[in-house]
Formats: sequence, C-alpha cells, structure tokens
Amino acid sequence: METEKMLDAEMSRRSLLINGGKCVVGVAGIAALVSAVPGLAEAKGTSYEKFQYKKVNPEEAAKIAYENYFDLWCASTVLKGIFDPLAKNVGGPYKTFPIESIRWAHGGYAGWGTLCGTLIGAGNAIGLITGNIETAEAMTNDLAFYYANTVMPVYKPAKAIKAEIKTTTKADTPVCHISVGKWMKAENVAFLTNERAERCARVAATIASKTVEMLNAWHAAGGKYTPVNKPLANVLNNGITSQNNCVECHGTNVPTPPAAKS
Repeated sequence: METEKMLDAEMSRRSLLINGGKCVVGVAGIAALVSAVPGLAEAKGTSYEKFQYKKVNPEEAAKIAYENYFDLWCASTVLKGIFDPLAKNVGGPYKTFPIESIRWAHGGYAGWGTLCGTLIGAGNAIGLITGNIETAEAMTNDLAFYYANTVMPVYKPAKAIKAEIKTTTKADTPVCHISVGKWMKAENVAFLTNERAERCARVAATIASKTVEMLNAWHAAGGKYTPVNKPLANVLNNGITSQNNCVECHGTNVPTPPAAKS
C-alpha cells in the first residue's frame, strides 16, 4: 500500500514537470511568435515615441484646417491641419490616426458651448507629439491665452468658401459661446448661418497655424519649451478654476445676436 502511494506521488511529480515544461515552452513560443510578427508586440497600444515630429508649414496647416472645417468641424479639422502634413512627411501613426474621433468636440463639446473645440483638437496634437505632461500643459495653457487675447479670426483665405465676413473680435476667454456670441453680435448674424460657419472655419485655421508654430519652436529647441504664461493663473488669482469675465454672460451685458431663422 505504501509502495503504491509512493509510485502515485512520483507519477504526479513527473506529470507536473512535463506539463510545466510544456507551459514554459508554450510561453516562450508565444513570445518568439510575437517578436517575429512585425507590429504584433506593439498591438497593446501606441507609444508617445511613435509620434515623431518634423517642421510643418503653418500656412499649409491653416489651409487644410480651413478647407476641411465644413465636414469635420472645429476640433477634428484642427487635428487634420496638423496631422495631414505629418502623415505625408513622417508617416507612422499620423497616417492611420482616426481624425474624426474628436468630432464630438464641435461647438464647445457636442454643442454645449464650453471650451472651443479648436483648442481640444490642438491639445490632442500637442499631447501626442510632445509626449510630456508638463510640456503639453504649458503649451496648451499658452494656446488658451493666445485664443482669449487675440483679435480673431486672423486667417483670411484667398477665396471664402461659405461667405465673406466683415468683423473680427477678441473673446477674452477660451469659452466657445462667449467667443462666438461676441462675434455674432458684432457681425449681426445668427448662429446657423454661413457667416458664422465661415468665421469658425477661419478661427480653426488660425489655431492650427499657431499650434504648429509652437510645435516648430519646441522641436527646434530640442524638445524644450519655456512657458509664456503662468500655469493655473486663474486658480491662483481666484482660488478656483475660473474665468475672469463672468459678467459678460451672467449680468446685463449678455450678447444678444439675432434669433436663428426657421
């Protein structure tokens, strides 16, 4: 009886070693297969290092963004203005990146009028290309300051696609509904008009151009970036994430453009 128990134990031990060996060989074989198949080892995700950068012509980026706005809207068209030249000159993930994946950001997040979608598209590009959290935050912060304090649109196409517009305005904020509302009041047009669409297309072109200017400078400096504006300035000033021009909408000076036509 004791002998049978010893034989059973020995058989179990041998079985474990054999099957364990098969398992080890199986893992090693899978690892070898993964390394042998191009791209399979990286299928779990795309690393920052793959978004290599080469200098982009700001005028080219602006033109692409402007011409594609009426199909892609503000966020995706800025991303396209930046990524299309890189797809041509660098390749890699720029060629297959799903540009329309952030189309939802149009109109300040699916039409909610919050952050301008052009800044969301630009921020996505900056984050992927720089691959550095601190650098991306500093650059996007400076871009928000640029958007808020620049009389826009700056970009003017050789020929307007939708309409000729007369007015430029300064938003004093990166918030979509204030930026658009101020311009609509100054231009005396409703939101669902060719004039408003033309204005936002030109703003998208302006932001695409400014973004590649910043990325070009970052790249030329060997991946170093010196912030122009203080990070979290409004938090430091007001004790909370905030805007400094709340009374423009929450008070007596609310922009009142013409109502949309049926």
